[in-house]
Amino acid sequence: MSRDARIWPILTASLLLSLAIAALFPLVDPDEGRNAEVAREMARTGDLVVPHLAGLPYLDKPPLLFALGAAAISALGPTPLAVRLPAIVCSLIALALLGWLASRRGEADRGAWAMGLTASAPLFAVIAAYVIFDMPLAAAVTAVWVLIADEVERGPDTKRRACLSLAIALGVLAKGPIMLAWAIGGSIGAAALMRSRAPLRWLAWGPGWLIVLAIAGGWFATALARHPEYLRYAFLEESLERMTSGSFAREQPWWFVAAVLVGGALPWSLATPWKAPRSDASRVALGFVLFASVFFTMSRSKLVTYLVPAIPALAWWAAECWRSAPPTRRPLALRIAVFGLTPLLVLGGAPWLRNEARQRSGASLAEAVERIGAPSVLYEDCYSPGSDFLRDERSRVVSRLGHPITSNYILRYRDSLRARGLWTLIDSVSAPLPDVWVREVRDPRPAPEGYAPFHRDIRFVAFRPEREQD
Repeated sequence: MSRDARIWPILTASLLLSLAIAALFPLVDPDEGRNAEVAREMARTGDLVVPHLAGLPYLDKPPLLFALGAAAISALGPTPLAVRLPAIVCSLIALALLGWLASRRGEADRGAWAMGLTASAPLFAVIAAYVIFDMPLAAAVTAVWVLIADEVERGPDTKRRACLSLAIALGVLAKGPIMLAWAIGGSIGAAALMRSRAPLRWLAWGPGWLIVLAIAGGWFATALARHPEYLRYAFLEESLERMTSGSFAREQPWWFVAAVLVGGALPWSLATPWKAPRSDASRVALGFVLFASVFFTMSRSKLVTYLVPAIPALAWWAAECWRSAPPTRRPLALRIAVFGLTPLLVLGGAPWLRNEARQRSGASLAEAVERIGAPSVLYEDCYSPGSDFLRDERSRVVSRLGHPITSNYILRYRDSLRARGLWTLIDSVSAPLPDVWVREVRDPRPAPEGYAPFHRDIRFVAFRPEREQD
């Protein structure tokens, strides 16, 4: 086997691990279930511009992940594997980009190390099979710094810069303006470490910004024409307010970012013989890690998944450190532990992890509803989007304010949505009465009149008409 051929076993192993996770674990509410249901509703309505949840416009995030999920659902049906495919594919793209950069530099062995370290990082491996926006963002961010590193070493190239701009546009469509912060901030970090303007030169290439404007700006303008308030929400509330205030209740201690990077890359984050970067490509990669460390430490909104895009860059630097270490510092047993710990933990702990995930999913409720053949479901002051996704049905939701939908956009602009006739939730139970009536377990009210419970889990209790009880 040639050195270049090493990338294929790594891609295959990563794919198999992701498929195993997708097959073993149910969709977890609220994030996975919500994002999956948005994709399902997009597949059913064909509206690729404005995502919807429970029939309401869902503009908390741009449409790329939902559109990719909708395409997979149209081909494979509403299954966990289908809706997780976009993340899986994006993770493979991120890995392949590392292999491409190494091949360009004549360092196939380093590429194999970087890919293996990335794929074996627990944070990357889990999010590679999770229905969330951070893996598409990670693929876009990886493309940006990889292409900048290639430009630094080989000089400007029109096709490369066009690809870089396309990656930025897709990153914006995946998660919004934060992609611009990653691209610009990471480039500044790389320039500071290199003490050179080379990583910043792409910023002055006008055609690239036209590409970003045409693709990402084109979608934004179309969405804005239908929802004028989205301008304020996307830039001021969802982006600026999220980072500068505690209104999203995601504040964390100052050491949070360091803990996530170390924990998310175990065991190699501790086992790597770290050294100062020797190559410009590693300095570019480290510049993006530096940006993430500073930006998300200063931000008042922090989640573990925000650091996923930093893992491939950190692994690229780590691969350089491993390759430069003497063979005695990287014995076979250590390499097996470094690359094998995450798959071992995930697959070995699958029974316990599956049970934990199932309790936080809508799977048990969906199965209970399907068992009794109940076509209509009503949620009273609660909602399980994951159950709707698995049932391939949209339920009625009773909620005057919209809190069960877990959408900041819907909560903040419900009056505007009501005024335009776009509000699909109902204020109170009305005819026709449902086949299944769902409430939260902690709801103290007695069973609805004429209904009796038939299903209970840690989140919900479901009722059906007493006459239908065995």
